[in-house]
Amino acid sequence: MNYDTKTYTTRDNLEIFYYHWKSPNKQPKGIVQISHGMGEHAGRYKNIAEILQKQGYEVYANDHRIHGKSVTSVEELGVYDGANYFDDAVEDMKEFADLIKKEHPNEKLILFGHSMGSFFSRDYVTKYGDDVKLLVLSGTASFIKFMGTVGLIGANVVKFFKGGKPSNDVLKAMFFNEFSKKFKPNRTKVDWISSDENEVDLFDKDPLRIEDFSTKVFIDIISGNKKVNEREAFKTTPKGIPIYMFAGESDPVGEMGKGVRKVAKQYKRAGIKDLTLKMYKGRHEMLNEVNKIEVEKDFINWLNAKVEAIN
Repeated sequence: MNYDTKTYTTRDNLEIFYYHWKSPNKQPKGIVQISHGMGEHAGRYKNIAEILQKQGYEVYANDHRIHGKSVTSVEELGVYDGANYFDDAVEDMKEFADLIKKEHPNEKLILFGHSMGSFFSRDYVTKYGDDVKLLVLSGTASFIKFMGTVGLIGANVVKFFKGGKPSNDVLKAMFFNEFSKKFKPNRTKVDWISSDENEVDLFDKDPLRIEDFSTKVFIDIISGNKKVNEREAFKTTPKGIPIYMFAGESDPVGEMGKGVRKVAKQYKRAGIKDLTLKMYKGRHEMLNEVNKIEVEKDFINWLNAKVEAIN
């Protein structure tokens, strides 16, 4: 199926690249906005976007700032010295949503976030929940107290001595290498994303894959993850938004399922009545797993049922 690519300009004059898959229907079933994960880009969501498109949905997906094609050169990938990366990326999503709403003024959004993008999406609904019809969270996580706390302390020490822009091997090892340790002996640096070796190789060789980030990015994302896992974030999530969560039982980001279940439990405790959690055999990217057809089918069935019920 065909798609367009465009850019929009943020409030601080950055050009953000995005994809747009137009619905084949005169009246789309719904509008899906995708928020990708850390170190990847929106182009990796073409498969699920095309599936959604064939189902009659309109799909938009942007490359977050310092990711993908939202940079002018590969040297800019992962490099950031702005005020707060997490908050800035969420505000970019709001500006993107406003652009989408101009094209579809009578439609609320179906917000889909993966990993880091799920943290952004969870924060988004606490601020702009009235814009959102449904919330889909892929590969999300709770706050890993030891890794998160140690990571914040370490990152702030590095920032104090070297500033926020330089990268740091210790922080990189603490996160990405720690995830890979679960799957030794490692064939690649990204074995943790999927048990499908073809998908792993595609990502490993992707020229837009980011292997390292500015120290400040680590600080802001860890802090953002901590924020969305605090009681206030769950309390301020609109109670009427149906939430669909899915993840792999062997996803190290979600603490091998433990962290994902904790997030679901906290949403329910906060009063979210319509929450579905699906756990699968697999790693971090269930949409790129060997059993992805089952995952896609379950997601589409849930989505179609919810959209039909709302409409």
